[in-house]
Amino acid sequence: MDLEKNKISTIPDDPGIYIFKNKENEILYVGKAKNLKKRIKSYFSKSRDSRMNIDFLMKETESFDFISTKTEDDALILENDTIKKRQPKYNVLLKDDKTYASIRIEIQKDYPRISMARKCNDKNSIYLGPFKSSDKLYKTKRLLRKIFGIRNCTDNKFNMHRKRACIYKDIGMCIGPCDDHSLNKIYSKNISLIKDIFKGKVGELKKQINEKMNLMSREERFEEAAFYRDQLNLVSNPHFFEAISTRGLKNTDIIGLYVLGNKIQIIILFLRGGCIIDKADLYVESKTNQINIEIYQLISQFYSQKTSAPKTILLPLTFPYVEELKKDLFSFSLSNTKIEVVQRGRNIELIDLAIKNAQNQIKRNVELEKEINLRLNKIKEIMDLKNTPKRIECFDISNLQGTNSVASMITFINGKPQKSLYRKFKILTKGPNDYAMMEEVVSRRLNRIGEPGWEKPDLILIDGGKGHLNRVLKLAKGIVNIASIAKPTKSEQIDKIYLPNKKKPVNFNKYGEELRILINARDEAHRFAVQFHKSKRKQSMFVSDLDNIYGIGKKTKNKLIKKFGDINSITNTPESELRKLGISRKVIDNLKSRINNGQ
Repeated sequence: MDLEKNKISTIPDDPGIYIFKNKENEILYVGKAKNLKKRIKSYFSKSRDSRMNIDFLMKETESFDFISTKTEDDALILENDTIKKRQPKYNVLLKDDKTYASIRIEIQKDYPRISMARKCNDKNSIYLGPFKSSDKLYKTKRLLRKIFGIRNCTDNKFNMHRKRACIYKDIGMCIGPCDDHSLNKIYSKNISLIKDIFKGKVGELKKQINEKMNLMSREERFEEAAFYRDQLNLVSNPHFFEAISTRGLKNTDIIGLYVLGNKIQIIILFLRGGCIIDKADLYVESKTNQINIEIYQLISQFYSQKTSAPKTILLPLTFPYVEELKKDLFSFSLSNTKIEVVQRGRNIELIDLAIKNAQNQIKRNVELEKEINLRLNKIKEIMDLKNTPKRIECFDISNLQGTNSVASMITFINGKPQKSLYRKFKILTKGPNDYAMMEEVVSRRLNRIGEPGWEKPDLILIDGGKGHLNRVLKLAKGIVNIASIAKPTKSEQIDKIYLPNKKKPVNFNKYGEELRILINARDEAHRFAVQFHKSKRKQSMFVSDLDNIYGIGKKTKNKLIKKFGDINSITNTPESELRKLGISRKVIDNLKSRINNGQ
């Protein structure tokens, strides 16, 4: 977390939301701020909020992130939406179904009505909002009804075959299509104009209001003219449609791009269900000075790893090689994804938001890069290495008395975990012999140097003591730098690093936080190994359970293992789903009976 503290100076003074995450990158807490820097800084001060849950939150927090917004209102709405979607552990105030309301038009009906909605999940409707202020929502709704004469009544009332329209026609709040169906074309035209308004095109609305105001003035109906004057001032305010209004964008990625010298920063905002739920941070330093090609390759590579893609990708006007990217998506079997280069309209605000976040993020990444380089150079100095350890691989073993033995290999590049380069190993060594297991996995790793994805590391770090290091030292000698890292005993407080040909370990206390990168790598390797061991043990138990159930042969067993992974997953599976796998009713009864009896 110490590196995160150093990043505070790079946080902008913008409004926005901040996100605290744990070691597993799970979201713990989402908050809003008028000033992101001041708010995040307050969590790290000694005089921070003294509530117990804040202390627990900070102990669990490993990293933080943020998304800048244009206004504080935007931040409030974005916070609300993010909490609803992600349900963070430490957020309790906004976990209910309450949310900000929007204006809805049911576009699939012959005479769509205008109404208020809190859930914006109807595919046959369009939405304007959300509105933080209910007053602003009702004023906007009233304005649209008065200008365009859109009905507000329920479908039941509308379909009553009235002989004359209700009072809302008399007061100019509805054109009265219930008793005069010849108004269908006018009504449809007005609905089309409202659709444009919902897309941020307010020019026609201003025109309509201005015409109404001038008409009232000519007829000396000054009170009504004053009403339209006030409404014109309202919609002319640049903040009128300013709130993040993404309800019409159900499944969209918004790409922001910023280049600083030879450094490329891309931020991808993920819109799902009309809400910004997360972002991706792509940051690289150009090695070829062909910036445009590298930008295109970076995005292409990002989507090549996706099994599914959004419905739409919004690109800034400056994005290069758009046609090439379209071809790439087609080759990735993502041909249904629409790519739109945004030049104008409502989506330009979303692009501007993504660019703003890219601009903020690059400052943060540059500062972080400097800090990490200082630490890596310190590691080089302490461990007497020839080169800076930019690529560090850490290994750990996990087993239960020699059973279900596995190993993990995690990779840090420039101090950051690269999960695409993580590897799992099923250990072949028999019996509870950690030294032999570590020797096996390091040997298997070194034999693959030079293969794609298995480039030579600058440093191999193993989770263990002096004995582990001595056992694998002969394997790595002359090939790669190697060291081990051991947790402190009960009488000790400081982690130790053992180096080849050194009797005493490196004392962490002497170097403060300089070697924190190595501790983080060890902890991540341990987590990854334990996770793999648990899944393998679970599966092994499942296989054992299946072997003891009458009627399940090798074929059926493989089907069940592939589909469920453990016996308890079958509990809530309907019989019809099991029958689809070709499993007989008798076998299903045996399965259920075993589960229910807890055998």
